Amino acid sequence: MNRMMHAVVVCAATLLSSSAVMGFSRGAPFASSGVPTDMAGRDCSACHRTFAPANSDARGKLTVILEAMTYRPGVKQTIRVRLEHPEARRWGFQMTARPTSDTTSMAGSFTPNENIVVNCDPSGAAPCGGSREFATHNVISSRNGTADGVTWEIEWTPPANEVGEVTLFVAGNAADGTGSNANDRIYTTTVKLSAEGACNLARRPTLRSLANAGSFSTTLAPNTFASVFGADFEVAGRSRAAGVGDFVNGAFPTQLACVAVEIGGRRAPISYVQSDQINFQVPALTQTGPLPVFIILNPGRPNELRSDQGTVTIAQYSPGWFTFSNRSIAATTADGRIVADAAVVAGGVAARRGDVITLYGTGFGFTDPVFQAGEIPTGVARLRDPITITVGGTMLAAGDILYAGLAPGLISGVYQFNIRIPMSATPGNVAIVATMGGVSTQTAGGTVPVQ
Repeated sequence: MNRMMHAVVVCAATLLSSSAVMGFSRGAPFASSGVPTDMAGRDCSACHRTFAPANSDARGKLTVILEAMTYRPGVKQTIRVRLEHPEARRWGFQMTARPTSDTTSMAGSFTPNENIVVNCDPSGAAPCGGSREFATHNVISSRNGTADGVTWEIEWTPPANEVGEVTLFVAGNAADGTGSNANDRIYTTTVKLSAEGACNLARRPTLRSLANAGSFSTTLAPNTFASVFGADFEVAGRSRAAGVGDFVNGAFPTQLACVAVEIGGRRAPISYVQSDQINFQVPALTQTGPLPVFIILNPGRPNELRSDQGTVTIAQYSPGWFTFSNRSIAATTADGRIVADAAVVAGGVAARRGDVITLYGTGFGFTDPVFQAGEIPTGVARLRDPITITVGGTMLAAGDILYAGLAPGLISGVYQFNIRIPMSATPGNVAIVATMGGVSTQTAGGTVPVQ
C-alpha cells in the first residue's frame, strides 16, 4: 500500500468509526504531526481538507510555549501548546519529539494524564517501549463549545543522554464543533530545542593512536578525514553521529556529545563518537611536523577532563583511498552503481575499460577555492597541487582525470576523482595509485575490479 492510499484509508476509518460524531476527540491518527519522515510529512489536513493546506487561514495561531528553548537530558519538563481561531469551537492537537539529526526515531517520552493521550507508532497506547510517540488531546480536553482557544499542558521527559538538537513537531485542529471533518482549520509548527547541562562524562579519556580514515597512515595532512582510537571517549554502548541539528553555521561541530578533539591548539570538526573511536577532520593547519593532540570531555565546563597529550605528525599530503572492508576502493559508476566485487559489496559491479568511474579518498591537500575543515562544499573545488594517477601501472593522461577535488555536498575532508579506465587495463583487480608530492595512496585495498 503506498503512502497516499494509506492516508486515505486512515481518514476513511476515522469517519466510519463509532466515534465519528466526535470527529477527532479521541486523538488524531498517529503520524499526523507533519514530520517529513512520517507518511511523507502527513499532518491533520490529510483528513480535514476544507481549508487545506495547513496554515492557510491566517486568523488562527498555533503556539508552543516553553520556559527555555533547551532541554536537560532525562529531566522532565512541561510543554504548553496553545491553539486559537475566532470561529472554532472544538480543539485538537498532536505532538511528537525527534532528534533533528534523525527524525525517524523518538526523542524521549510523553506522560499521559486526564487531558492527554499518548499513542504509539504503529499502534497501542503508552508506554511505547522506545517506539515513536504522539501526544494528543482526548474527549475532555477537546473542550467542545469553547471559544477563543485552548491550551494543553504536556509532560515530556527528554532522552536520558544528550542527542543533540531535538525538534518538536506539532499539528493543531481548530474545528467548528459539528463532529465532521469539514470546515476545520489545521495549523502546524516546529520548535527546536538544544541540549543544556548535558555534559557529565566522568571517566578520563585515554588517547592511543590517530590514523587517516582511508589509508590508516599515522601521518595526517590538513583537512584529512581521520579517526582517533582509545578508551572512555563516551559512555560504553553509547554512540553519536553528527546530523543537521548539530551543525554550526552550516558546518560540522567542533564539539559532539560533550567530546572535543584538539590538534595544535585548534578544535577539530567531529562527525562521530563512540567509547573507543572518534571520527574527525584535521583542521586546515598551515604548520607541519609533530603537533600535540588532546581529547577533551565536557569541554569548557567545570568538570572538563583532558587526556594525556598525544602527538601527531602533520605533512602537506596524506593521500588515502576510502575502501570497502580494506578490499576494494570506494568507487561508483557514472550512473551511481557501486564498483566492487559482489563478494565484497552486495550488488557491486566491475568497471569496464573505457568507463568513467568515481573514486573517493582523503588527505589530498588544499583546493581552489580553499574550504575550512568541517565545511560542506556545494560546488567544484579542484585540487590546488599536481597529482598523478596510475591505473594498472599506466599513468593517466590529464584528459582522463576529469575531476580531482572535493566531493560536493560532503564534509570537506572527502575528495572525489572522476577518472577513465584505460583500454589497456588488464581485467581483474586493478591497482589504482594516486601520488602527490612523492606520497602515494595505500597498497592494501587499493584496487577496483575491471572486466
